[in-house]
Amino acid sequence: MLLMAGLLLAADSQAFAQKKDYAPGEKIEYKSSGYPETWEPATFVRATPDGSQPIIRQMPNAFHKDGYQRAASWTDIRPPAAAPNEAAPPNPRPEANAEALGTRGIADRGNVETPRSRTTTEAGGGPGSGLMTQAEVLAFLRTRVGNDPWQNPSLLAATKKSLAETIKARGLNFRFGSSDAAFQSALGKYGPTSDIVFPLRDNYGAPTRQAWLMGAWQLGKIGAAVDYERNGAIYRQAEIGVANVGALLLNANGSYAWNSAGAPSTNGRWRAATREEMRSVGGDGIVLLGAKGGYDWLVTKNRRTPNPGEWIDISELGTRQINEYGSRRGQR
Repeated sequence: MLLMAGLLLAADSQAFAQKKDYAPGEKIEYKSSGYPETWEPATFVRATPDGSQPIIRQMPNAFHKDGYQRAASWTDIRPPAAAPNEAAPPNPRPEANAEALGTRGIADRGNVETPRSRTTTEAGGGPGSGLMTQAEVLAFLRTRVGNDPWQNPSLLAATKKSLAETIKARGLNFRFGSSDAAFQSALGKYGPTSDIVFPLRDNYGAPTRQAWLMGAWQLGKIGAAVDYERNGAIYRQAEIGVANVGALLLNANGSYAWNSAGAPSTNGRWRAATREEMRSVGGDGIVLLGAKGGYDWLVTKNRRTPNPGEWIDISELGTRQINEYGSRRGQR
């Protein structure tokens, strides 16, 4: 397995080989985040004297009016992707998003609940209803801040905050990730910092209802990635899932039972998570009071990864490290 991981890493490195003949002033994209993979527009300035790194200038923002200039990696820059048609109007019948999603096979829908249309009031004052499309996300920004978003940084910040709340209230009909290069390119002009990247990452599908979380869950863990040396080369073994480390039973009467391998089992009460505790995740979550290790733990539906079946994430409330995950029994 370790050898295979090394070979895959070597193959990936070759696949990421980039051209190094950019012209000064040429428009490019640079990878600003590895997870989720996020690309933002920038300008190529020059190569370092030894040619080992490109010097790039990022887009202007509130703190750097001319754009911040820094060194990057050749593997983290690329020619710009084609932007989507921003002139495309939002879906005139937003509930069609949910209908279209429902017509796909289960493999395409992943762990999405059957969506229901939501009113403007339920959506926290945001426009439209149903799952948001990429066109609606871009239109939300464009209609409020125009084509020169950095002309009014305070308006841009308020708009992104409002967009985040609308995304959490309505959910998304697309997964935000590396496959959305064109969408991310169009989004880049608005400065896609964590205030909107996290809601885009965490809200695929309809917002979760508390009743969905109830029931029995088989638990697993994700082991950390490990770097190792072989024949003078450094390889990375990807994260490894460890299944069957316990079980969690969530009851609608407000009680829970957490049986954990290698640790004392806990029984106690749960409460609804607050909006502040949910952070970038919309919908409902619950907090297990005085659970494993005596800490409070947050339970939310996993809306990031395209795993088949139904999954939850369990994270210690204070640190927010996702320590365990759960799958609905009988649907693994």
